Amino acid sequence: MCDEIRLAEEAGRIAAINDEQLPKRTRKPNSKHMNMMNMVAEYIHTTFEDMEPEVIFTLLAGKDMQSQLTLLTTQMSAKAGLKQFGQAGVDAIMKELEQLLYRKVMQGKRANTLTRDQKKAALHYLMFLKQKRCGKIKARGCADGRKQRLYKTKEETSSPTVSIEGLFLTCIIDVLEKRDVATVDIPAAFMQADIDELIHVKLEGETAILLMRIDPTYQQFLTYENGKPVIYAELTKALYGTVQAAMLFWKNLTNFLVNELGFVINPYDFCVANKDIDGKQCTIAWHVDDLKISHASSKVVDSIIHSLSDRYGKETPLSVTRGKVHEYLGMTIDFSNTEFVQFYMHDFVNGILEETPAELLKGIPTTPAATHLFDIDDNAEKLDSEQAITFHHLVAKLLYLCKRARPDLQLAVAFLTTRVQGPDVDDWKKLGRCLTYLRETKDEKLTLGADDLGVIKWWIDASFAVHKDYKSHTGATMSLGRGHPISMSSKQKINTRSSTEAELVGVNDAMSLVLWVRMFLLEQGFEVKDNVIFQDNQSTILLARNGRQSSGKKTRHIEIRYYFITDNISRGTCSVQYCPTEQMIADFFTKPLQGSLFRWMRDKILGKHHIGVTDSQECVGAGASMPTTNDDVDTEDDVDVTHALMVEGKGFFRADKEKESAQQVKEKEFSQTHQCRSYSDVVKSKSFPQRSCQHF
Repeated sequence: MCDEIRLAEEAGRIAAINDEQLPKRTRKPNSKHMNMMNMVAEYIHTTFEDMEPEVIFTLLAGKDMQSQLTLLTTQMSAKAGLKQFGQAGVDAIMKELEQLLYRKVMQGKRANTLTRDQKKAALHYLMFLKQKRCGKIKARGCADGRKQRLYKTKEETSSPTVSIEGLFLTCIIDVLEKRDVATVDIPAAFMQADIDELIHVKLEGETAILLMRIDPTYQQFLTYENGKPVIYAELTKALYGTVQAAMLFWKNLTNFLVNELGFVINPYDFCVANKDIDGKQCTIAWHVDDLKISHASSKVVDSIIHSLSDRYGKETPLSVTRGKVHEYLGMTIDFSNTEFVQFYMHDFVNGILEETPAELLKGIPTTPAATHLFDIDDNAEKLDSEQAITFHHLVAKLLYLCKRARPDLQLAVAFLTTRVQGPDVDDWKKLGRCLTYLRETKDEKLTLGADDLGVIKWWIDASFAVHKDYKSHTGATMSLGRGHPISMSSKQKINTRSSTEAELVGVNDAMSLVLWVRMFLLEQGFEVKDNVIFQDNQSTILLARNGRQSSGKKTRHIEIRYYFITDNISRGTCSVQYCPTEQMIADFFTKPLQGSLFRWMRDKILGKHHIGVTDSQECVGAGASMPTTNDDVDTEDDVDVTHALMVEGKGFFRADKEKESAQQVKEKEFSQTHQCRSYSDVVKSKSFPQRSCQHF
């Protein structure tokens, strides 16, 4: 194979030097290869069919040529589309071309005024047609910006967008301060930003002919190349497909908000801007061309929308949504209740379930993952290519969902994402269980609220050596009073030698989020009194607080970077408190919990129960106690509750030898570090203080 490639390269070089053409390929494509390409095309078609063009090209800006080509195969070219749709296709293309003219995106250039290099560097203007589910024919035009990647850097082409974490936090602030909220969509956003370099585009074939039908003045720029009609034009605006288009619009919008409207950008999220108006804060968060505007006064919101309309709504009016319910970034955001905000993605969930093969939706599981989630059988049969693509597609959609409105799926999805490269029949069944659980809970919502933005609570935990390669798993989650807006569940990047070390690495994994939330809220104008990290491993707490001073023979090898937490504790940017293991909510993101404990923690995370923020409250809130049966009951003794759960077989401890071994390691480390009774003895003797969360 290597010799064949080398000979082909040599033939290509010789042909290029002699200005010759290589013989056309006559061999028919392999049928297996064509089947694979068809499946890939179907996969991408399903993934991107409802996305706006600017979002698609933003996502693909950093991908390679093959990724672009794969996308292009999912829609009909102008020539094929016109044959398929006839006059409806003509009307759709002409409508797409009209906005290039009335927005003055380009101006025609005579071919004889361009140099040979300029013609060679001209970007092809691509036009695609597709039929939407409603039957409407939609045309999408863009420039083929792949040539620009040869000289454009990532910094010139990567555009910021509001983070999901930033969006959640601003929504919590909105409901806490009883703000009026509006969402705005700027039409044809990219084409409202000036281009930053000399770029020519090349319109060919049917597209060139239809352009002349709309504007006959372009006939003077018509030429023919290889018998095909061609029109060259110079861009004056950022056209879809040019790699810098998203960045140029971000700069344009940012400049307008800062220099003309007087907003100040939050340095910890470049797509969140604030301004004090009439003594109250006005906040704008945006993702490409979708803006969320909030202020205590609806009149102030109206004035901001009016200013945006004067700037960006001259040719086409802005799309504005007012009221309590908004569709934003694929989520429904409901501000109907004055105490909390709800997020849900019911249409997206239904779409996933519609695409799911019936064979996967069997049974009625009460949890998204069984206790054997992390178990891998090397001898299990691999999925065929069609099933593997379906597996990858569904896992990708679940990942999108769990990072937004359904954090209760994160642990199962975190494991499934590690299996997309070579899924087997066991992984297929695990995916089926997760999807079936989703079917049974498809109406769940994420409810978020806050008591006091000055107290941030984090629960961070790690499961020791649960993966096949004996790496541990980190879980972290944060709350401001009700629900958990930020959570993470991920496999650790390195192997650790003890549960203490695994938990320390877990804290380090989450520290970027812990510090970012604090800095973000400070820049939003809120005083952060405490940034608490709850830990259930006493040895980890001592290492985190004291660093190498508390390090023994078993922990000396831990790299200094994992004492980053120690430095932040000493500087007052966070603190560490003890939380009993049975109340460690982060266990939800590290272990496949079952039964009533799973439901209790899920309800906490989704915001069905309130979580207190004062020291006098238990770390998981006084509103709901841990269940001993399927029904929640109040209790004053958490240790007895945990014992009851374990007797019923519903506890968080996995009934396998590997997990028992990890628990024994934790007990041994506790007793060796503190020169006292074992951890279990302390729990059994009920010698912990009555208050669940205690400062050390």
